[in-house]
Amino acid sequence: MELSKITILIVTLNNKRTLCNCLKSIQEQDYPKQLIEYLNVDGGSTDGSVTIMKKFGFKVVPSPIKRNAEAQRAVGVKLAQNKLIVSLDADNYLPNKNWLRQMVKPFLENPNLVHANTLHYTYRQEDSIFNRYCALFGTVDPIVYYIGRPDRLSWIFNQWRLGENIENRGSYFLVRFSEKTLPTVGCNGVVYRKDLLLKYTKSKPRQFTHIDVFIDLIRKGYQEFAVVKNDIIHDTAHSFKNLLKKRMLFLSEYYFKQNRERRYKIYDPTKIPDNLKLLLFIVYTLTIIKPLVDSFRGYLRIRDLAWFLHPFVCFIYLFAYGQASLKHLFLRKQDG
Repeated sequence: MELSKITILIVTLNNKRTLCNCLKSIQEQDYPKQLIEYLNVDGGSTDGSVTIMKKFGFKVVPSPIKRNAEAQRAVGVKLAQNKLIVSLDADNYLPNKNWLRQMVKPFLENPNLVHANTLHYTYRQEDSIFNRYCALFGTVDPIVYYIGRPDRLSWIFNQWRLGENIENRGSYFLVRFSEKTLPTVGCNGVVYRKDLLLKYTKSKPRQFTHIDVFIDLIRKGYQEFAVVKNDIIHDTAHSFKNLLKKRMLFLSEYYFKQNRERRYKIYDPTKIPDNLKLLLFIVYTLTIIKPLVDSFRGYLRIRDLAWFLHPFVCFIYLFAYGQASLKHLFLRKQDG
């Protein structure tokens, strides 16, 4: 089967720590180099990230909107020369040389396909304990895990569990998502179609949140997604402080500030099922029992003590979300 031309899109902002590993893993791919466009949209890096990107052959475009990864991604989508966009974060490493071929294959077989992501995050024993924790549970956020919308499958399981499984195609699952079942897709090593996004997404760059645009496509009838039976290395949490800092930034910049404009909501306070799930998460966290049970379930599959960070991380995230929510309510009252 003839391979497609692709654009590898990476957005950056001071990512020197992880960038070389990311780009080396791309360089080692068994995919025809003449079929690849290398595109970087930079949000104002001052640590040498731009120099590194150019060294590895990427075309670097300064973003007109600084310090906003989602807006940078929108700029990149518009500039990409090819229909298929491989969206990688700067802390993603491709775990094997056939990764690009595996991710492109579903699009060659399914003309209506919207998006493809990996089944798991790569688990590596040599990673930091927090990176191992995120890989094992398939998400950086235990609230997303218990609400039922993680972007990757926990290593507790081996069968995709979200949406409607249309067919097991051997190397990937073909899945149909609705607005209610769509997980937090859109970044960390995914492939999607530029033509569909530009045709059906009317968002301005500042509103181009990577999950919202796929809600736009679902509403237009494009509901077929692929979950490829491979994984992606996500070097997001070399320390818990770093992990929590990223999540607090997400809450501040995307969850609360843009909440009224969002088409996708991880948690919708107007929906009774979402409120019940959030209440359950609070009960689980405060009683510790459910997080401990899930930790033991995981440990029986993969013997790693990182599983047992789970009760602690649940509590910290509950505190962080609560603090961010109270701060947001306080600021709204001041503005009102």
